[in-house]
Amino acid sequence: MFYFILKFLFYLILIFSTLYIFKLKEITILEIIILIIILNIDLYSLYTNLNIIYTFLLYILVIISYYLYLFLENKTIKENNILINRGIINFNNLIKENMTYNNLLFSLKKKGINNPGMVDYCIKKGNNLIVIPKNTIGEYPISIIVDGKVIKDNLFSINKTREWLDKKIKDNNLSLININYAYYKNKNIYFITL
Repeated sequence: MFYFILKFLFYLILIFSTLYIFKLKEITILEIIILIIILNIDLYSLYTNLNIIYTFLLYILVIISYYLYLFLENKTIKENNILINRGIINFNNLIKENMTYNNLLFSLKKKGINNPGMVDYCIKKGNNLIVIPKNTIGEYPISIIVDGKVIKDNLFSINKTREWLDKKIKDNNLSLININYAYYKNKNIYFITL
């Protein structure tokens, strides 16, 4: 009986550690599927007396597969997914992202924005919207990095070099692949990571 309770506690720790890994900000369908797989592995192991080491190895295999998938997904080159550019909605990208106008408005309202015209840029990354509201004072932000890709023309338009950008990334302890969006405004560069 004591062994059964220890196994049960071990499996609970596995499930809660998985939840901690996902951080439960906005859980995706893939993460729900992985939680269900881990729960099934735990239940199967609990009732069939499968060795804890095998269960832990299966757990590690599932988590490694998840991170491998995320890594490969980030490596693939995606089309620009800017939904709003300087207050103008890009309906083509909205359709590509399988969003309706009402979904976009609802998501903006959750972020405290009632009018798409009040948004400089809105980018969809996974299930998250990155929203940069308009600032009535100062210049418009200029996109420098979108989804880990440097926009060379915009970098050239602000008279900066790739070396300057690499130094700024390094100064902020970041790497290019982890930056979802970076923009230049009022002689400063701002990085957004998820």
